[in-house]
Parts: sequence; C-alpha cells; structure tokens
Amino acid sequence: MASYYVWSGAAGGGNGTTWVLAYQTLTTALSGKAAGDTFYVAHDHAETTAAQVNLFPAGTYLNPSKVICANRAGSVPPVSADRRTTAQVATSGDNIIRMGIGSAIYDGIIFIAGNGTGAATIEVQVSNANSTRFDNCSLRIGSTGTGRIMHNTANTACVFNNTTVSFSATTQGILVSNASLKWTNTPGALIGAQVPSTLFAPAGGSSAEVECIGVDFSAASSGKTLIGTATGLFRYRFIDCKLNAAVTKAAPTSLSSPETDFLRSGSAGVNYAVSRHRHTGTLTEETTIVRSGGASDGTTPLAWKIVTTADAYYLLPFECPPIAFWNDTTGSAKTATIECIGTAIATDQEVWLDLEFLGDASSPLASFVNDGKVDLLATAANQTTSSATWGGALTGKFKINVTFTAQQKGWIYARVKCAKASSTFYIDPLITLT
Repeated sequence: MASYYVWSGAAGGGNGTTWVLAYQTLTTALSGKAAGDTFYVAHDHAETTAAQVNLFPAGTYLNPSKVICANRAGSVPPVSADRRTTAQVATSGDNIIRMGIGSAIYDGIIFIAGNGTGAATIEVQVSNANSTRFDNCSLRIGSTGTGRIMHNTANTACVFNNTTVSFSATTQGILVSNASLKWTNTPGALIGAQVPSTLFAPAGGSSAEVECIGVDFSAASSGKTLIGTATGLFRYRFIDCKLNAAVTKAAPTSLSSPETDFLRSGSAGVNYAVSRHRHTGTLTEETTIVRSGGASDGTTPLAWKIVTTADAYYLLPFECPPIAFWNDTTGSAKTATIECIGTAIATDQEVWLDLEFLGDASSPLASFVNDGKVDLLATAANQTTSSATWGGALTGKFKINVTFTAQQKGWIYARVKCAKASSTFYIDPLITLT
C-alpha cells in the first residue's frame, strides 16, 4: 500500500510522491491506484473543476482507500497531529460530484457541488457493494436549483461521522434510496443560510434505512420537516439528537409512508423524550396526564400519549415501542399489567397488550400471549376497569394484563397495540409484575 500527496498549488506533472511533486487534483491522484492506498490532501488544497468530478478510488470494504486532509507544513508522512479539516474539492457551474466505484474513507475534506442555478448534486456512492465514510467532512450544494446530497445505489452503505451538510435552496435536501446511511456525532449538522423545507426526501417506490445518533438538527425550525412523505419501505431512527421544538418531525400520509422513531431526541434537556410516527398514529411523551406511582425518570412522572389516525384498525393497529424488562423467574406464572386511560374504557379489540417471552426451556424460540380478542369470531369485551390515580380529567381508566410462564431468564418485551381509530389514549410504560 502506497502513499500519495495532493495539493492544488503544486507545479503540476508530479507523481504524487512528495508535496512538491503532488498531484493537483484528487481525481488524478485516485486514478490507477491500489486498494488501501493513502492520499494526503494539503490543508490549503482548493481545487475547482468546471466539469463533473468523479472520485473513483480502488478501495474495497476490507481495504478502503484513505483520503486525509493534512497540514502541508507538518510531518512527512503526516501524523495524527497534522490532520486538518480545510481542504476543498469543488465544481463550478451546475456540475456534480460523484463518488464510488470503490470504497473510501474521507477525513477532513470539504466537498462543494456547483455554484450555478441548476441542480448540482453530490452522489456519495455510485457503485454496488461498496461504501463511503466521511469523518470530519462537509458536503455542500453550492448551486441554487433542486440539487441534493444523494445516496441511491443499491447494496451500499454510507457513514457521516462529525460531518456537516449545507444547501443553497430550500428545495434541496438529502435523498437516500435503496441504501443505508448512518449519521453520528455531529454538532451543528446543518450549516449555511438555507435549510431544506424537507431534510430527508425519500424517493417513491424505493427503500432506505437511516439512523442518526448524536446529530444536532436544531437549525431546522418552524416550517421545516425532517422526514418527507413517499411510497416505499423507509425506516428512520433518531437517537440522542438535538431538534428544534418547532420542527415537524414527520407527517406520514399512507400505509407505506416512512416509519420514524425518535429516542431521547428533542429540544429540551430531558432524557425521556420519545416519539413514534406511523400512518396509523403518533406516540409522544406526556408529563401531565400521568399515573400516580407510575413511570418516571427519577424526577419527572411520565406517560406515553397515543393519538391514532382514521386508518388505525384491528388488522393494522398502531404499535407502541417495546417496553423491555428483565425476568428472573422461571417455571412459575407471572402477570404483567399496564395501566391506561382514555375518554372511555377500551375493548380488547381496540387496545391490548402483546407479550413476548422465553417460554421454551430448550431453545430461544419466543412465546407470545396477549389480552386481545380471542379470535375473529369472538365478541369484543371491555378491558378491566382500573382504580389507578391519573392526572388530568379523563375518566376511562383501564388496565391491560397477561399471565405468562417463562422457562428461561431473560428480557421480556411488552407491546401495546391500539386499533381504535381517531382516538387518544395514555399508557403508563411501567409494567407491574405480580
């Protein structure tokens, strides 16, 4: 594996073996090299190309090419202390930047696509079965048309780590289609004056898996939506992310709209924020209508508020996130109870508890028990009336419970399902075991 140098200020015609003999463009440097090669890009590198730029390294999943911004006045070869974040690779006009063919890790590079009025894009991976990772980078759309940061090649993965994005028009955004994106550890992820009206705009008829952990999206405020609407198989998960209180998280409109979960993600300094967005309903945290002696983060009493849509029904109910608890008891029956409240007591075909446990001593095969309607021919019956004390003025107090006998110690998962259309329920996510 060899090392090469890239500096726009070099004399030209070099073979990349030193800063003096450096390649002037990253495209030239990558051409014809081997998997695993390292490319040091000068901290004052500033290339601009009036044509499409193709960055096609020879790296593989197991042996990626490494492109690192480094202080040209530092050690040779550069060491960790020489790493910088200022090298720029840009196009002019409406020209795009395409990455891929091979796998690569970019560290400290600023990529800018276009400065015209058209739809310049940055395509982060264009080759099947390859991946691109960005550490400490910035991806910027400089043109003012409908250009996007795109990751739309099947069987590919992309990672943004401490990597920001910037746009020049509200019609722009990030498109992930038939691929996966993991975005982590990025304070102030949205830089620049223009924040897209819809940050993640799915492409209809495709699929995507997007996970954001520790990313600050708070620059997207009122009038902005994080997850757009499209028909396909899309899953978005935000964990420990900072959000603006006025942003619209998601607005699913059909059965095939994106499935979106926000865990410990919000605008305030609390550790209990949770929300789930589905076509059948929405779940958010609640701190006023709560059960006395119920769930708490140690200071603040908590409940889950579920608001179903007109499309929630028995076949496809709104499903709450699983409530997990550890079970040490085997061979003896236990009853798990969850307290609920609404405008009226729900029936067992409107709200019920589905419990997953280890009921087989000889295998990890899950066993299930629920307190929903016995079968399709059974008549719906009210759930058990409860005497629990709740905040607020609602009077429809009830509890859902199941009895199970675990044959192995382990985690048990309780899922509350709500199938009554256009209704509001509150559940206490603290399970009582008796």
